[in-house]
Amino acid sequence: MPRSKDQAARRKLLLDAAVRVINDQGPARMQMKDVADMAGMATGSVYYYYHNVDEILRHVRAMAFDRYYTARVTAVSGLSDAREKLRTMVDMGLPRPQDQPLSLALYQVMVAKARDTDHASMITDLCGEQRRLYQEILDEGTAAGLFRPVLPTASIAQNLISLEDGYGLGLSTANHDYDYEQARRLVLETAAQWTRCPALLDGG
Repeated sequence: MPRSKDQAARRKLLLDAAVRVINDQGPARMQMKDVADMAGMATGSVYYYYHNVDEILRHVRAMAFDRYYTARVTAVSGLSDAREKLRTMVDMGLPRPQDQPLSLALYQVMVAKARDTDHASMITDLCGEQRRLYQEILDEGTAAGLFRPVLPTASIAQNLISLEDGYGLGLSTANHDYDYEQARRLVLETAAQWTRCPALLDGG
């Protein structure tokens, strides 16, 4: 068990290093040695955990999937009120300062790997799962009489994902026109209008 934990910690160390390398020089130029140097490890040690740069990039994308989908599923599963679920989705869908390096790395990988079918499939899956989760919450709130959507819930879900992406890119690239709290408020104001549920703004 300790060895397994050590290996998991090493993998996390390398992926965090890869995120920093991506943000410093872009994914197209990244080499295994760059990741090793950033992590303070020998290059040969990196190959023990990952076979090549593409495998590292896949795992960076998987980190983003866990952060922006799996963690949100876990968070909303413990809530009973659809309004609180929707607020939580927005709260976690926008990158806080500690999330911004991973988000910026993901945006860069999205551009660099735009024509890669494996990458495109994962990004499609991530967007689709987030949209499905939003729509389930919107349908739940509508059935409970909490939401009175002005658009089909599928459309609202897709639009909320697009707002998250737009504001998330701005936050991750240090757009000083707004910060996390302002972006959160703007998304919630829009969600409140689309669902005709002013109470969405009651959470902060």
